[in-house]
Amino acid sequence: MNLFDLHCDTITELCRAGEDLVNRTFQLSIDRPDFDRYVQTFAIFVPDGCRGQAAVEYFDRNLAYFYAQMERYASRIAPVRSGCELGGVLDGGRIAAVLSVEGGAVLAGDLRRIALLKQQGVSLLTLTWNGVNELGSGQDENLPLTPFGREAVAELERQSIVTDVSHLSDRGFDDLVGIARGPFVATHSNSRAVCDVPRNLTDDQFREIVRRGGLVGINFYPLFLRKTDPDGAGFRDILNHVEHFLAIGGRDVLAIGSDFDGASMPRGVNSVEKIANLYDFMLHSISDQGIVDQIFFENAHRFYRERMTP
Repeated sequence: MNLFDLHCDTITELCRAGEDLVNRTFQLSIDRPDFDRYVQTFAIFVPDGCRGQAAVEYFDRNLAYFYAQMERYASRIAPVRSGCELGGVLDGGRIAAVLSVEGGAVLAGDLRRIALLKQQGVSLLTLTWNGVNELGSGQDENLPLTPFGREAVAELERQSIVTDVSHLSDRGFDDLVGIARGPFVATHSNSRAVCDVPRNLTDDQFREIVRRGGLVGINFYPLFLRKTDPDGAGFRDILNHVEHFLAIGGRDVLAIGSDFDGASMPRGVNSVEKIANLYDFMLHSISDQGIVDQIFFENAHRFYRERMTP
């Protein structure tokens, strides 16, 4: 099977702990999966309390750690900065590593940093985490985008960095719809109709992403899968979100956004190699390999090839 995962927090956790991409500690280790083609998006998570120069320095430390890990395991994995680089890495049998940032505080209120992020290899930016930053707010406070946030969205598009709306407030999402000219994504968000928590997408939000040709990555975090007995969440709950999104036109935008090493995981998919079992479950349940392959790889792969320019 092939996998394109739109979100994990592994690199930040590795940097914090001084661990490697080959490990026995974290949910993701690059020596465990046996996928035919594997693309992993690594998010550098910037906490809400980290702002200004402190946020820049925090990002720089994690960025250096990311590239040090890429160099250390260069025979297994390579960073990709554009769609044209993707094929060469995958055809060579290596994991393709996409770099993202979770938290617009990384900009420190300076639009010029967006062009620098592009030079540093960042492909996606999650505008907010749960709280407030210079761009707007997450779901803890339902605030609109700030004037700076509006400018940042336009500059992100100019620099071909994809805007990620996971964590963004509903009012911020509405503002984004009026500003963004192209597609945007929700790298790790589920359906609010299935599990009514603010971090999940409403049907209208999902349809807007579909209309624009974006992506939505299914998040494995139990509290976003089900409200009753989240500790019992499993494959069936993931399928419930997939089936709901498919029913409202999501075939070409659905993807995987695991959130490995950023949250607890259901027992059946609490490490990267177990995604193969989820794939088999989906194949048996949906009975259409074309749809399952789109979700696990093809949709995100197509989007990255078409949208990620040097």
